[in-house]
Amino acid sequence: MNIILLIVIPLLVAFLSILVKKYQMILLVLVAIFNLVVLFLAEQGMVFIGGYEDALTNNLLGITLFLDVYATIALWLINGLILIIALLNIKTYPKYGTILMLAMAGLNGLVLANDLFNLFVFLEISGIAAYLITTSNKKPVATFKYLLYGSIGSSLFLFGIVILYAMFGTLNLVVMIREIQALNDYSQVILPFLMMFIGLGVEAKLLPFNNWVKGVLGSSNTLSGPMIVSVYMAAMTFVFGRLITNLFQFEGTLLLVVTIILAVGIVVGDLMAFSSTKVREILLFSSIAQSSIIILLFVNNLVIWAVYLIIANALSKTVMFLVINHAVKETQDDEVHALKGIFKDNLIVGTTYTVATLSVMGLPLFVGFIIKLNYLTLLADQNQMVLIAVILIASLIEGIYFVRLLVKLWYKDESTVEVKYHLGFKIVFVLIAISLIVFGTYSKPLDELDNQIDGIEEVVQNG
Repeated sequence: MNIILLIVIPLLVAFLSILVKKYQMILLVLVAIFNLVVLFLAEQGMVFIGGYEDALTNNLLGITLFLDVYATIALWLINGLILIIALLNIKTYPKYGTILMLAMAGLNGLVLANDLFNLFVFLEISGIAAYLITTSNKKPVATFKYLLYGSIGSSLFLFGIVILYAMFGTLNLVVMIREIQALNDYSQVILPFLMMFIGLGVEAKLLPFNNWVKGVLGSSNTLSGPMIVSVYMAAMTFVFGRLITNLFQFEGTLLLVVTIILAVGIVVGDLMAFSSTKVREILLFSSIAQSSIIILLFVNNLVIWAVYLIIANALSKTVMFLVINHAVKETQDDEVHALKGIFKDNLIVGTTYTVATLSVMGLPLFVGFIIKLNYLTLLADQNQMVLIAVILIASLIEGIYFVRLLVKLWYKDESTVEVKYHLGFKIVFVLIAISLIVFGTYSKPLDELDNQIDGIEEVVQNG
């Protein structure tokens, strides 16, 4: 099946759903299932839409979409998580189906786009959807701040694209990579690369470009929380990884600057989580640190372990934000002391949340441990001892605040408020927790893929 359907069908149904607003969440679920079927049947390769190959310039003109193993993994994760989030919020947020279909189309397009202009277009579509999703928080100032920062980020990304187009006369990713590789003077592309890095850094929640995060995720709910911190973060880091490993030729001073930004982001993110007394803030600051680690792995060409870390964090944070945001809805307070002991009478929920937390911490028996052990080993092979020290120090800080939080959530006192979770939540939590344990104890499937999952380099080399 044609991969264009992954973009066209959600967009088409999103517009049609305006006519039947009552059923928009049901339509969203059906579209998500349809997309997963398309992914199962789709063949990998490049799709040309409305264009042709110019034999004189060897330039691919028109819109091109590219599906390889890398994009397939990203699309399964994005569409699968949207399906889960939609099913769990089908009654709570019935008016957000159209917006989520718009988000689905934009994020699918981001992952599939093989030309920079359409990458920007899909960045705008998904950005608009994200702003609308955060309106469910009922915090208009925080949403406006997100809109403002997102607009600045996308503008910087666009300016970077304009500069690259002026330099190379193409927007096609494959052709541009060839042109950049043929450059003798790398300093010519530092400015556009830096602008695009900052632009995407806003959406990927990288310090210091993430001042919007606290307002949005600090007041999130069971819809906006997992959508922004799991689905959007996964999609943006996948796109970031594609550009870093193929287009952005980080070296010299720029490489040093980017590495310092990411290293500082890891430590500061965990320190902010350590100092917070609000559970949602602890989770969002932890996500900032994890996002910085993921991008750092891409910068060091550890593609496969960055991908695995994206998947593991998206699944874990989906559980963690759903659990906490539902509890906050019941208690109307996200201070740690207000949620004290909520797991005592919710053994299934508490156990699955604990599994997700321990996986994020990278403890043995969980998939997070396998991932952390492998990327630290590979960083050691590259003699990146400073980065290893930074990650280990941050992990120690992370372990302290997460263990402290778990103790509070498990041991109740007289003021403990009872929180109930319906069966749908529990089924999702158990399935995700099982996957985190299975791949933490049986890691052979994780060894079957390597850095070659990104197929753009092969296309660049062999056409």
